[in-house]
Amino acid sequence: MLQPRPHSHAQAAAQATAPSPTTPLQSKRQASAQAYPTRVASSLPGSTALPSAGRWPAYLFALWGLPTRVAPLEAPATRTAATAADPRPVLTGRAPDPAVLHLPPAPQPPPPGWTLAATSHAAAHWRFGGPPAPRAKLKPVQQALFGALEDARVEWLALQELPGLRGIWLPFHAGPDAPQGLQFEALLARLSRCLLDPAHADPHPWVARARAVFFTPQGGLALRTTAEVRQAASVLGHDIGQMRLPFNAATYRVHAAYRDDHHWLWEPDDTLPPSATPLEGGGSGESAAPAPDAVQRPDPPDDARAAEEGDPGEGAGPGGGTPFAYAEWDARIGRYRPGWCQVYEHPPRPVAPAALRHAAAGVSALALRCAQALPAGGALRPAGRAARGDDFHAAALVEARLHQRLRQTPAADPYRRLQPDHRPLAVAVLLDTSVSTGDAVPGGRPIDRLGTVALATLQALALRGHRGALWSFASRGRHRIDLACLQTWADTVDAPAVAARIAELACAGSTRLGTVLRHGLAACRQGAAGAAQHRPLVLLLTDGEAHDVDVHTPGYLQADLARAVREAAGQGIAVRCLAVPPARPAALAQVFGPGGAAVLRHAAQLPRVLARLLQR
Repeated sequence: MLQPRPHSHAQAAAQATAPSPTTPLQSKRQASAQAYPTRVASSLPGSTALPSAGRWPAYLFALWGLPTRVAPLEAPATRTAATAADPRPVLTGRAPDPAVLHLPPAPQPPPPGWTLAATSHAAAHWRFGGPPAPRAKLKPVQQALFGALEDARVEWLALQELPGLRGIWLPFHAGPDAPQGLQFEALLARLSRCLLDPAHADPHPWVARARAVFFTPQGGLALRTTAEVRQAASVLGHDIGQMRLPFNAATYRVHAAYRDDHHWLWEPDDTLPPSATPLEGGGSGESAAPAPDAVQRPDPPDDARAAEEGDPGEGAGPGGGTPFAYAEWDARIGRYRPGWCQVYEHPPRPVAPAALRHAAAGVSALALRCAQALPAGGALRPAGRAARGDDFHAAALVEARLHQRLRQTPAADPYRRLQPDHRPLAVAVLLDTSVSTGDAVPGGRPIDRLGTVALATLQALALRGHRGALWSFASRGRHRIDLACLQTWADTVDAPAVAARIAELACAGSTRLGTVLRHGLAACRQGAAGAAQHRPLVLLLTDGEAHDVDVHTPGYLQADLARAVREAAGQGIAVRCLAVPPARPAALAQVFGPGGAAVLRHAAQLPRVLARLLQR
């Protein structure tokens, strides 16, 4: 969870300079981006004026099949200097009401592609936006941040399906008139540029922090829901307050002329003054509260809305929630496919009383043998001398006495220094439950053997002072990868509920190991964060190689898994694989490296094999 920084950013802000000059490559790229909307707009008459002959509603429908209407924005009865000089579009209508884009007259002089950019941005809100948010407990600075981050979020999701939209929007952020100051509104404009164009680097520390909050380390979207956007806006707004930057909400205008006035993002609020901007049909724009029957709060968006395309499949159910999007490595093109895979995480499900009665409670004999083979987590051993401690260092006492006899000053480290013999582990165990684990093979079903290994491993770790958690996983294409939590970091493994969940595992789906591992890395970091001394490690339990129903290129998923293993190494997280037949040792060694994987042919080998993997 994001936490406000305790110190002020005032010094960093004072030392920050304006954005660095663009390189020749960036200048060429900006010129190309500025020319693109002009070429597109030339095929759509009226691109700098109000729509005619229904062309713009047809364009909106062509983007994502959204039935919409475009209407002119009537001149307000009273206008401030800001609204008169720089009007903004207004969005109205939520399901089941029709969506309407109210367009003001184009800015003068009309920039190329303004109407095209405004209609495309409105479509992104209607396609990817969330439910309206309450303004309560958000200060004006945080409300402005919420709008800018939500604009960037829906545009990022739109770009995953239609990358050419960046060429339509970017000229309004990257032109010569783009703000470059150090005031809050200028920083907000600079942040909007960075979030729309990830290749652009801004030197200001607050902009860099906000960008790190918005994107994942792999370049994906970190703020998947409006709730997460709200939390990020609250934290980043706190930083602005620490920097003592002034903000006048009365004169604030949303940066980039094509973006709407953010009226659509908020719940109706009767405490706000009525707007002076009348809308077609009797509504009002800007910060006014719409009539209660004009804008209704829709049901929360279903899981498919956050997916890149199509329906991720049945079975989201309770606990499915909004999916986590992860990039996937495509070795054929040598690049990541951002936001390519969707992971649904499910919390531990309740166990029926009958299942609890039949579940084996306590620690198994196999777990006891595994615990004897593992080193104790955090066991202390002598490691030299120290200035403070509980026990004297024998050699240091002898040397101190000699120094006294020689009338010299003794050394100031007469105590024994103790350090952990082995850092305790925080192990995230990922258990394969794909359909192949339910096949009948010599020695029994792989899922039965993997379940026994998982339970014994977790019990052995707990007995030796380590931490552990367990997830089962299976996939049904890139849009549906399910991870069900069987044991949290806080659970005790001798509880019958954990054994009951393992015993009731069903085998279905495929094995998209690369994405599963990336999600496991995040879970492992969370487990290690509970104690700073714990060493994070991910243990994959599987019966074979990566496979999925929508991948037909040999070696594609194996290359992605190998890439994910390298990502883990870059994060300082070890990855090990313990497989059961029919897994092939040679194939595992190619992905996890020598000694990083092992095939367990008999349960009696588990103590030795597990100790070798975890201590490597």
